[in-house]
Amino acid sequence: MTGAHCITIAGGKGGCGKTTTAVNTAYALSDAGFDVVVVDTDLAMPNLHTVLGTSHEPTIHDVLADAEPLEAAIDTRGDVAAVYGDPSLDRYTDADPAGLKTVCNRLRTAFDVVVLDTGAGVTHATMVPCGLADDVVLTTTAKEHGVADTTRTKEMAEHVDSHIPGVVVTRADDETGRDIADRLETRLLAAVPDEPEVFGTEPVVRRAPDSMGAAAYGRVAEALAEGIGADES
Repeated sequence: MTGAHCITIAGGKGGCGKTTTAVNTAYALSDAGFDVVVVDTDLAMPNLHTVLGTSHEPTIHDVLADAEPLEAAIDTRGDVAAVYGDPSLDRYTDADPAGLKTVCNRLRTAFDVVVLDTGAGVTHATMVPCGLADDVVLTTTAKEHGVADTTRTKEMAEHVDSHIPGVVVTRADDETGRDIADRLETRLLAAVPDEPEVFGTEPVVRRAPDSMGAAAYGRVAEALAEGIGADES
């Protein structure tokens, strides 16, 4: 194996659960024995720090602005390492998304799996992480506009020759998830039920390991681990 497996979590709409999926997939892969880092590549509206309920500086914005070294931006306090973003506008204008390729390549030398959390929409800033990934995991709710936007995200990922192992459908039951996967012409990795009582500011796989949501993200990790194992063979 020449480097870590890179997984990008992408979706057309904000609020569809991309960051929650990135975090829980990362922790589920860690539970499976992989050394994982999750990176907030949503440079315009980063929220990885909010979902994890913690913060760390310097950030990915500092790294992409050549103001700080990558090593200093990696938060290693948890089971999963993390590189956070900075929501302030001045940091956004100084950060060059083209530098994500170097960041990802360097992280590949230090971890088994690199998980990239992306922003919403079809933009250059979201296309870069898709182009870097071994796998692009689609994430959507069952709402019509969300599925339509995720269809465009899928087309964008295919345009940069990304491999798409499947879709995670959030706030949905299995039947709805299968229907959405069929419409997107891809595999259903998991339908994540709407469980507001167990989803909080920490991974549900830690907060409520016996919940249906934790089990769903466990299935996502299991499916993705098949590809990681193929890398190593």
